[in-house]
Amino acid sequence: MFELVQSQWMREYFEEIGFAFTDFQKATLIWNAPGRLRQEILDALEELSEKTRDKTLRRQINERLNYEKKTFETFTRNQSGKYVYVVEDMEYENGGFFSDYNRALKYAKKYMQSYELKCRICKQMIVNTDADEIVRNPWRGNPNLGFETEEYCAYDGTAVASVTLNMSGEIERFNSYELPKEEKIVDSYQVERFEYHFIKIPCPLQAGTTVKDIRNGSYYVLAGGEADWNRYLNRIEEKNWYVDFSDIQMICYKLTESGIWSHEHINPLYLEVEFPTYIEDDPKRQALRYATEALGDYLCHKSKGKEFCPDLILKYARKYAEVCRGKSLSEKTLEEAKKPEDIMM
Repeated sequence: MFELVQSQWMREYFEEIGFAFTDFQKATLIWNAPGRLRQEILDALEELSEKTRDKTLRRQINERLNYEKKTFETFTRNQSGKYVYVVEDMEYENGGFFSDYNRALKYAKKYMQSYELKCRICKQMIVNTDADEIVRNPWRGNPNLGFETEEYCAYDGTAVASVTLNMSGEIERFNSYELPKEEKIVDSYQVERFEYHFIKIPCPLQAGTTVKDIRNGSYYVLAGGEADWNRYLNRIEEKNWYVDFSDIQMICYKLTESGIWSHEHINPLYLEVEFPTYIEDDPKRQALRYATEALGDYLCHKSKGKEFCPDLILKYARKYAEVCRGKSLSEKTLEEAKKPEDIMM
């Protein structure tokens, strides 16, 4: 099985304090593992199912595996000729149309190698009658948050199923709306299921810490620290909020090429404590290092009720934008900024 916590820093911290995930939580981490192929995830779930003593988890995993198997088999079938497989790049530019999935896959691999572009294969219904124009609604709001969604809607061109491929033609993601009855069994909005279960984890990172997102290599500065994280977890319990896996997040600031520190919400399990590496003769990287260090020091002191060199934040953000020579709608905001918060969005 692959490493469930890809951040080495977080992994070592958990080992140091003796924090361990339950099998149920491990299943959640497997299902949401970034950068893993679909088959890797399914294989890891099957392996966990064979080892766990949690009967409820074993049942849920088997339900998920059976669903994934059946929906993919349905996806590849087109005996009635009612569907067409569309090969398209990630910008939704069509590359070809096929009546057979395997033929579409073969072409997609060739297309990706020729144009060095990733592809997806979408299974589109051929609208032939008035009845075909009323379809099952592919979009569904979370009922736990009070959203209600009509089961059927007018046809809008949304594929009934699709796969996203890597450059080798292996499946990264698979989505399907073809089997509504079976889908209800593994409905991920059921709070008792493992797929998107919220996991309460310890996080000792401090405000101003420079981190790298392991998913894409981008650098960030943490807006808050351990005390903020613990207050967040306590509020969830006190107010009995509905939360899922997407709510395991910390606010992080990333410096854009226009010099604006843009905030994002990132799972701390995906954050490696790391400072931008020094690259000689790379003024952009050097400017990023200076700007990151300045904001880190500022936020660290701010979390303790102190102020630390706010002018440096503006100076180095402007320098970074100058190096990038970025022209954007944010440029005026940067030029007119008077305090760090003016460029923290």
